[in-house]
Amino acid sequence: MQEDTIQVSFCDLCGTSVPESDFQSGTAVRHQGKTIGVCCLAALREAGQAKAAGGAPVVQAAKGGGAEARLLPVAVVLLAAIAAATIFLDQKLTSLDHQWRDAHEQLLERRGSDSQVLQSMGLAIDGMARKADLDLVIEKVGAGGARVDAMAEEANRRFEALRSELALVQNEVRTLAGSAIDYRPLLDDLRQRQLRMQEVVDALHAAPPLPVPVAPPAPPEPGPAVDANTLPPALAEQVKKLASTDPATRFEAVDELLRSKNPAVLASLLPLARDPDGFVRRLTVEGLRDFKRAEAVEALLTALQDQDANVADTAWRSLREVTGQKLPFEVNASKDAKARAIQKWAEWWEKNKATFGS
Repeated sequence: MQEDTIQVSFCDLCGTSVPESDFQSGTAVRHQGKTIGVCCLAALREAGQAKAAGGAPVVQAAKGGGAEARLLPVAVVLLAAIAAATIFLDQKLTSLDHQWRDAHEQLLERRGSDSQVLQSMGLAIDGMARKADLDLVIEKVGAGGARVDAMAEEANRRFEALRSELALVQNEVRTLAGSAIDYRPLLDDLRQRQLRMQEVVDALHAAPPLPVPVAPPAPPEPGPAVDANTLPPALAEQVKKLASTDPATRFEAVDELLRSKNPAVLASLLPLARDPDGFVRRLTVEGLRDFKRAEAVEALLTALQDQDANVADTAWRSLREVTGQKLPFEVNASKDAKARAIQKWAEWWEKNKATFGS
Protein backbone atom coordinates (compact mmCIF):
# COMPACT_ATOMS: atom_id res chain seq x y z
CA MET A 1 0.00 0.00 0.00
CA GLN A 2 1.45 3.33 -1.14
CA GLU A 3 0.65 6.45 0.86
CA ASP A 4 -0.16 9.80 -0.93
CA THR A 5 2.41 12.52 -0.48
CA ILE A 6 0.91 15.74 0.96
CA GLN A 7 2.99 18.89 0.37
CA VAL A 8 2.75 21.39 3.21
CA SER A 9 4.25 24.91 3.01
CA PHE A 10 5.04 27.30 5.79
CA CYS A 11 5.23 31.07 5.89
CA ASP A 12 8.82 32.13 5.99
CA LEU A 13 7.89 35.18 8.16
CA CYS A 14 5.83 33.64 10.90
CA GLY A 15 6.10 29.90 10.26
CA THR A 16 2.34 29.38 9.89
CA SER A 17 1.29 26.53 7.59
CA VAL A 18 0.00 27.68 4.17
CA PRO A 19 -2.39 25.35 2.37
CA GLU A 20 -2.09 24.90 -1.38
CA SER A 21 -5.55 26.45 -1.89
CA ASP A 22 -4.28 29.84 -0.68
CA PHE A 23 -1.80 29.96 -3.56
CA GLN A 24 -4.57 29.18 -5.99
CA SER A 25 -6.87 31.91 -4.56
CA GLY A 26 -4.07 34.52 -4.41
CA THR A 27 -4.21 34.99 -0.66
CA ALA A 28 -0.68 33.56 -0.47
CA VAL A 29 2.26 34.09 -2.82
CA ARG A 30 5.70 32.72 -3.60
CA HIS A 31 8.30 35.30 -4.40
CA GLN A 32 11.98 34.55 -5.13
CA GLY A 33 11.65 31.14 -3.47
CA LYS A 34 10.10 32.55 -0.32
CA THR A 35 6.59 31.73 0.87
CA ILE A 36 4.32 34.43 2.35
CA GLY A 37 1.03 33.25 3.73
CA VAL A 38 -2.26 35.07 4.14
CA CYS A 39 -1.28 35.80 7.70
CA CYS A 40 1.49 38.17 6.61
CA LEU A 41 0.56 39.16 3.04
CA ALA A 42 -2.44 41.32 4.13
CA ALA A 43 -0.32 43.20 6.64
CA LEU A 44 2.32 43.90 4.01
CA ARG A 45 -0.30 45.22 1.60
CA GLU A 46 -1.91 47.49 4.24
CA ALA A 47 1.47 48.99 5.10
CA GLY A 48 2.07 49.77 1.46
CA GLN A 49 -1.34 51.41 1.06
CA ALA A 50 -0.90 53.60 4.17
CA LYS A 51 2.42 54.84 2.90
CA ALA A 52 0.96 55.82 -0.47
CA ALA A 53 -2.15 57.67 0.92
CA GLY A 54 -0.62 61.26 0.95
CA GLY A 55 -0.13 61.69 -2.90
CA ALA A 56 -2.34 62.27 -6.02
CA PRO A 57 -4.74 59.53 -6.93
CA VAL A 58 -3.04 58.56 -10.19
CA VAL A 59 0.28 58.95 -8.79
CA GLN A 60 -0.81 57.18 -5.62
CA ALA A 61 -1.85 54.22 -7.58
CA ALA A 62 1.40 54.15 -9.37
CA LYS A 63 3.40 54.86 -6.28
CA GLY A 64 1.39 52.42 -4.27
CA GLY A 65 2.47 49.61 -6.51
CA GLY A 66 6.10 50.78 -6.21
CA ALA A 67 6.05 50.84 -2.37
CA GLU A 68 4.83 47.26 -2.24
CA ALA A 69 7.55 46.42 -4.67
CA ARG A 70 10.14 48.08 -2.45
CA LEU A 71 8.92 46.35 0.78
CA LEU A 72 8.90 42.96 -0.76
CA PRO A 73 12.76 42.72 -1.04
CA VAL A 74 13.03 43.86 2.57
CA ALA A 75 10.65 41.13 3.59
CA VAL A 76 12.59 38.66 1.48
CA VAL A 77 15.85 39.66 3.16
CA LEU A 78 14.18 39.37 6.54
CA LEU A 79 12.82 36.00 5.58
CA ALA A 80 16.26 34.95 4.36
CA ALA A 81 17.81 35.96 7.67
CA ILE A 82 15.13 34.10 9.54
CA ALA A 83 15.59 31.10 7.29
CA ALA A 84 19.35 31.22 7.80
CA ALA A 85 18.90 31.39 11.55
CA THR A 86 16.43 28.58 11.35
CA ILE A 87 18.78 26.49 9.24
CA PHE A 88 21.67 27.26 11.63
CA LEU A 89 19.59 26.32 14.63
CA ASP A 90 18.36 23.20 12.84
CA GLN A 91 21.94 22.17 12.05
CA LYS A 92 22.94 22.95 15.60
CA LEU A 93 20.07 20.90 16.96
CA THR A 94 20.91 18.12 14.51
CA SER A 95 24.56 18.19 15.64
CA LEU A 96 23.50 18.20 19.28
CA ASP A 97 21.12 15.34 18.58
CA HIS A 98 23.92 13.33 16.95
CA GLN A 99 26.20 14.08 19.89
CA TRP A 100 23.50 13.07 22.32
CA ARG A 101 22.89 9.86 20.41
CA ASP A 102 26.63 9.09 20.32
CA ALA A 103 26.93 9.81 24.03
CA HIS A 104 23.90 7.67 24.69
CA GLU A 105 25.31 4.79 22.67
CA GLN A 106 28.66 5.09 24.46
CA LEU A 107 26.82 5.15 27.78
CA LEU A 108 24.96 2.00 26.76
CA GLU A 109 28.22 0.33 25.69
CA ARG A 110 29.88 1.31 28.93
CA ARG A 111 26.89 0.12 30.87
CA GLY A 112 27.05 -3.19 29.02
CA SER A 113 30.81 -3.45 29.66
CA ASP A 114 30.28 -2.57 33.34
CA SER A 115 27.55 -5.19 33.48
CA GLN A 116 29.92 -7.82 32.07
CA VAL A 117 32.62 -6.78 34.54
CA LEU A 118 30.16 -6.95 37.41
CA GLN A 119 28.94 -10.32 36.20
CA SER A 120 32.50 -11.68 35.96
CA MET A 121 33.26 -10.25 39.40
CA GLY A 122 30.13 -11.94 40.71
CA LEU A 123 31.26 -15.25 39.22
CA ALA A 124 34.74 -14.76 40.69
CA ILE A 125 33.27 -13.92 44.09
CA ASP A 126 31.04 -16.99 43.88
CA GLY A 127 34.12 -19.09 43.18
CA MET A 128 36.08 -17.65 46.11
CA ALA A 129 36.23 -19.54 49.36
CA ARG A 130 33.98 -18.30 52.10
CA LYS A 131 35.06 -17.67 55.66
CA ALA A 132 33.47 -20.91 56.86
CA ASP A 133 35.39 -22.85 54.22
CA LEU A 134 38.63 -21.11 55.16
CA ASP A 135 38.04 -21.83 58.84
CA LEU A 136 37.48 -25.51 58.01
CA VAL A 137 40.68 -25.60 55.93
CA ILE A 138 42.64 -23.90 58.73
CA GLU A 139 41.26 -26.42 61.21
CA LYS A 140 42.27 -29.34 58.99
CA VAL A 141 45.72 -27.86 58.40
CA GLY A 142 46.19 -27.41 62.12
CA ALA A 143 45.17 -31.02 62.78
CA GLY A 144 47.53 -32.19 60.02
CA GLY A 145 50.36 -30.14 61.51
CA ALA A 146 49.77 -31.75 64.91
CA ARG A 147 49.92 -35.21 63.31
CA VAL A 148 53.11 -34.28 61.46
CA ASP A 149 54.69 -33.09 64.72
CA ALA A 150 53.68 -36.34 66.42
CA MET A 151 55.11 -38.38 63.53
CA ALA A 152 58.35 -36.35 63.63
CA GLU A 153 58.65 -36.93 67.37
CA GLU A 154 58.08 -40.66 66.90
CA ALA A 155 60.64 -40.75 64.08
CA ASN A 156 63.19 -38.97 66.29
CA ARG A 157 62.55 -41.46 69.10
CA ARG A 158 63.05 -44.40 66.76
CA PHE A 159 66.15 -42.78 65.30
CA GLU A 160 67.65 -42.39 68.77
CA ALA A 161 66.87 -46.04 69.50
CA LEU A 162 68.49 -47.14 66.24
CA ARG A 163 71.52 -44.98 66.95
CA SER A 164 71.90 -46.58 70.38
CA GLU A 165 71.63 -50.04 68.85
CA LEU A 166 74.15 -49.08 66.18
CA ALA A 167 76.58 -47.89 68.84
CA LEU A 168 76.25 -51.26 70.61
CA VAL A 169 76.85 -53.10 67.34
CA GLN A 170 79.91 -50.96 66.61
CA ASN A 171 81.32 -51.73 70.06
CA GLU A 172 80.76 -55.44 69.48
CA VAL A 173 82.43 -55.21 66.07
CA ARG A 174 85.44 -53.44 67.58
CA THR A 175 85.62 -56.08 70.30
CA LEU A 176 85.48 -58.89 67.75
CA ALA A 177 88.02 -57.13 65.54
CA GLY A 178 90.40 -56.82 68.49
CA SER A 179 90.07 -60.49 69.35
CA ALA A 180 90.12 -61.79 65.75
CA ILE A 181 93.23 -63.39 64.29
CA ASP A 182 94.49 -62.18 60.99
CA TYR A 183 95.04 -65.30 58.90
CA ARG A 184 96.02 -63.40 55.78
CA PRO A 185 99.79 -63.77 56.32
CA LEU A 186 99.32 -67.48 56.88
CA LEU A 187 97.28 -67.81 53.71
CA ASP A 188 100.00 -65.96 51.81
CA ASP A 189 102.51 -68.36 53.26
CA LEU A 190 100.32 -71.25 52.16
CA ARG A 191 100.31 -70.01 48.59
CA GLN A 192 104.09 -69.52 48.72
CA ARG A 193 104.45 -73.01 50.14
CA GLN A 194 102.54 -74.52 47.24
CA LEU A 195 104.80 -72.70 44.78
CA ARG A 196 107.90 -73.85 46.61
CA MET A 197 106.71 -77.43 46.82
CA GLN A 198 106.11 -77.43 43.11
CA GLU A 199 109.65 -76.14 42.58
CA VAL A 200 110.99 -78.82 44.94
CA VAL A 201 109.11 -81.54 43.05
CA ASP A 202 110.52 -80.26 39.78
CA ALA A 203 114.01 -80.19 41.30
CA LEU A 204 113.66 -83.75 42.61
CA HIS A 205 112.89 -85.06 39.17
CA ALA A 206 116.06 -83.46 37.81
CA ALA A 207 118.37 -84.07 40.84
CA PRO A 208 120.94 -86.94 40.99
CA PRO A 209 120.75 -89.58 43.75
CA LEU A 210 121.40 -88.05 47.19
CA PRO A 211 123.91 -89.30 49.70
CA VAL A 212 122.69 -90.64 52.97
CA PRO A 213 122.40 -87.57 55.24
CA VAL A 214 123.78 -87.50 58.75
CA ALA A 215 121.03 -88.13 61.22
CA PRO A 216 120.00 -84.90 62.89
CA PRO A 217 119.65 -84.74 66.63
CA ALA A 218 116.65 -86.51 68.01
CA PRO A 219 113.64 -84.30 68.63
CA PRO A 220 113.23 -83.27 72.23
CA GLU A 221 110.90 -85.19 74.39
CA PRO A 222 107.90 -83.29 75.72
CA GLY A 223 108.86 -81.40 78.83
CA PRO A 224 107.28 -81.99 82.16
CA ALA A 225 103.72 -80.87 82.46
CA VAL A 226 103.32 -77.40 83.79
CA ASP A 227 101.32 -77.05 86.93
CA ALA A 228 98.40 -74.79 86.14
CA ASN A 229 98.58 -73.35 89.63
CA THR A 230 102.07 -71.88 88.94
CA LEU A 231 100.79 -69.84 85.97
CA PRO A 232 98.43 -66.88 85.95
CA PRO A 233 94.82 -67.98 85.45
CA ALA A 234 94.68 -66.58 81.91
CA LEU A 235 97.83 -68.52 80.82
CA ALA A 236 96.68 -71.68 82.61
CA GLU A 237 93.47 -71.53 80.60
CA GLN A 238 95.44 -71.24 77.36
CA VAL A 239 97.63 -74.26 78.30
CA LYS A 240 94.47 -76.33 78.65
CA LYS A 241 93.40 -75.28 75.15
CA LEU A 242 96.60 -76.80 73.66
CA ALA A 243 94.97 -80.22 73.94
CA SER A 244 91.95 -79.18 71.86
CA THR A 245 91.15 -81.10 68.67
CA ASP A 246 90.37 -77.82 66.87
CA PRO A 247 93.49 -76.43 65.10
CA ALA A 248 92.12 -72.88 65.36
CA THR A 249 91.77 -73.21 69.13
CA ARG A 250 95.34 -74.53 69.45
CA PHE A 251 96.56 -71.70 67.19
CA GLU A 252 94.95 -69.07 69.41
CA ALA A 253 96.32 -70.71 72.57
CA VAL A 254 99.89 -70.80 71.15
CA ASP A 255 99.60 -67.15 70.13
CA GLU A 256 98.48 -66.06 73.61
CA LEU A 257 101.23 -68.10 75.34
CA LEU A 258 103.93 -66.71 73.04
CA ARG A 259 102.75 -63.17 73.66
CA SER A 260 103.20 -63.67 77.39
CA LYS A 261 106.96 -64.49 76.93
CA ASN A 262 106.72 -66.39 80.20
CA PRO A 263 109.53 -69.02 80.39
CA ALA A 264 107.23 -71.33 82.33
CA VAL A 265 105.14 -72.00 79.20
CA LEU A 266 108.11 -73.25 77.09
CA ALA A 267 107.70 -76.90 78.13
CA SER A 268 104.08 -76.82 77.03
CA LEU A 269 104.91 -75.13 73.70
CA LEU A 270 107.70 -77.47 72.55
CA PRO A 271 105.40 -80.38 71.52
CA LEU A 272 103.44 -77.95 69.31
CA ALA A 273 106.50 -77.66 67.02
CA ARG A 274 105.40 -81.13 65.77
CA ASP A 275 101.67 -80.33 65.67
CA PRO A 276 99.70 -81.94 62.79
CA ASP A 277 98.59 -78.51 61.58
CA GLY A 278 101.20 -76.60 59.56
CA PHE A 279 99.98 -73.17 60.73
CA VAL A 280 100.32 -74.17 64.38
CA ARG A 281 103.86 -75.55 63.76
CA ARG A 282 104.94 -72.38 61.93
CA LEU A 283 103.59 -70.10 64.67
CA THR A 284 105.32 -72.21 67.35
CA VAL A 285 108.78 -72.22 65.71
CA GLU A 286 108.45 -68.50 65.03
CA GLY A 287 107.78 -67.83 68.71
CA LEU A 288 110.61 -70.03 69.99
CA ARG A 289 113.11 -67.33 68.97
CA ASP A 290 112.13 -65.50 72.15
CA PHE A 291 113.31 -68.38 74.39
CA LYS A 292 117.12 -68.64 74.49
CA ARG A 293 117.07 -72.16 75.87
CA ALA A 294 118.79 -75.35 74.67
CA GLU A 295 115.51 -77.22 74.32
CA ALA A 296 114.18 -74.41 72.09
CA VAL A 297 117.28 -74.69 69.81
CA GLU A 298 116.93 -78.46 69.51
CA ALA A 299 113.24 -78.11 68.60
CA LEU A 300 114.18 -75.58 65.89
CA LEU A 301 116.91 -77.91 64.50
CA THR A 302 114.30 -80.63 64.18
CA ALA A 303 111.91 -78.20 62.46
CA LEU A 304 114.55 -77.60 59.72
CA GLN A 305 113.52 -81.02 58.33
CA ASP A 306 109.79 -80.16 58.29
CA GLN A 307 108.05 -81.09 55.04
CA ASP A 308 106.34 -77.68 55.05
CA ALA A 309 108.75 -75.28 53.39
CA ASN A 310 107.29 -72.34 55.32
CA VAL A 311 107.82 -74.09 58.66
CA ALA A 312 111.40 -75.03 57.74
CA ASP A 313 112.22 -71.50 56.57
CA THR A 314 110.72 -69.99 59.73
CA ALA A 315 112.70 -72.43 61.89
CA TRP A 316 115.96 -71.36 60.17
CA ARG A 317 115.22 -67.67 60.75
CA SER A 318 114.43 -68.33 64.41
CA LEU A 319 117.70 -70.31 64.77
CA ARG A 320 119.72 -67.39 63.40
CA GLU A 321 118.11 -65.02 65.90
CA VAL A 322 118.42 -67.32 68.92
CA THR A 323 121.99 -68.50 68.26
CA GLY A 324 123.39 -65.47 66.48
CA GLN A 325 124.86 -67.78 63.81
CA LYS A 326 124.64 -66.96 60.08
CA LEU A 327 124.84 -70.50 58.77
CA PRO A 328 123.08 -70.69 55.39
CA PHE A 329 119.92 -72.64 54.69
CA GLU A 330 117.93 -72.39 51.49
CA VAL A 331 114.51 -73.92 51.71
CA ASN A 332 114.15 -73.97 47.90
CA ALA A 333 117.55 -75.63 47.38
CA SER A 334 117.96 -79.21 46.32
CA LYS A 335 117.45 -81.99 48.80
CA ASP A 336 121.20 -82.64 48.94
CA ALA A 337 122.01 -78.99 49.60
CA LYS A 338 119.43 -78.83 52.35
CA ALA A 339 120.86 -81.99 53.93
CA ARG A 340 124.36 -80.47 53.96
CA ALA A 341 123.03 -77.24 55.50
CA ILE A 342 121.20 -79.18 58.24
CA GLN A 343 124.42 -81.20 58.88
CA LYS A 344 126.40 -77.97 59.42
CA TRP A 345 123.83 -76.72 61.94
CA ALA A 346 123.94 -80.08 63.75
CA GLU A 347 127.74 -80.06 63.92
CA TRP A 348 127.75 -76.51 65.29
CA TRP A 349 125.22 -77.47 67.94
CA GLU A 350 127.23 -80.51 69.06
CA LYS A 351 130.19 -78.23 69.71
CA ASN A 352 128.29 -75.42 71.49
CA LYS A 353 125.27 -76.89 73.24
CA ALA A 354 127.21 -77.49 76.45
CA THR A 355 128.01 -73.78 76.78
CA PHE A 356 124.86 -72.38 75.21
CA GLY A 357 123.04 -69.95 77.39
CA SER A 358 125.80 -69.70 80.00
